[in-house]
Amino acid sequence: MKKLYNVLLCITGIGIYAQIGISRDPSNHQPHPDAILDVKSTVPASAVLLPRVPQINSATDPDNDEGFKGAIVYSRNNASIYEHDGTNWQSVYDYVVETKPQYLAHFSRTVSFALPACTSLLGCSDNRAVIPLISNGTSDFTGSLMNLSLASNVVTVNAVGLYRITYRSNAAFGGFNTQVIRLRLQKASAATPTTFTTLDEQSFTNDNDNLGYTTVFNGSIVTQLNAGDKIRLEGSMQAGVSFPVSSTATFQNSSGSNGITELIFEKIVL
Repeated sequence: MKKLYNVLLCITGIGIYAQIGISRDPSNHQPHPDAILDVKSTVPASAVLLPRVPQINSATDPDNDEGFKGAIVYSRNNASIYEHDGTNWQSVYDYVVETKPQYLAHFSRTVSFALPACTSLLGCSDNRAVIPLISNGTSDFTGSLMNLSLASNVVTVNAVGLYRITYRSNAAFGGFNTQVIRLRLQKASAATPTTFTTLDEQSFTNDNDNLGYTTVFNGSIVTQLNAGDKIRLEGSMQAGVSFPVSSTATFQNSSGSNGITELIFEKIVL
């Protein structure tokens, strides 16, 4: 009976006041007085292993849950730690603006590029094309620290690392019934160099255009890239009934009044 009383007392104590110290050193197991959990390590240091998911959409993602705000998980897909803001998962690298980027490469296009026109009575859900980029002149460069090469409108990564990729462009609606213009940042792995998936996407609708807003795309993403990975920009257009007048969309016009299309690479040094 006495033993049972002591066990119950211990359980009750844990419920009232719980501080935990984790250490391989028996003489250093007391937690810091202001910490509910204090994980200690000796040299060489042992890491705390976060919950891992194949990609962030595999993790539980509750909306409007303040109790879940601050949860963290590691995504193997892009080697990033994600924090939950109570509504969505956000990569912690999105907040790290004070990192030291190495400005590696800049590619651009200063002349117009038209997507395939839509001429269908049924409309077009996704008329797409890869946007050709160049690397010349004073504004386009591949720096001495740069391990990227441009060929066939695809940028090939030659060094593993954490990269910040910024992509920008402007576009113009044209023809009849063009509804949405999209700009996609896409990646293919070295193992499947012709199979591209979308890393990030910006879109602009004809409703925005009708309100007088300039069609501007400005996206940025931090992602882990491996040697041999390939990056490209793809333009896309969605249109309704497009007959007898075609639906068209142009990234950049001939006068240059819409700015330039840019693809910028920075290597993050933490």
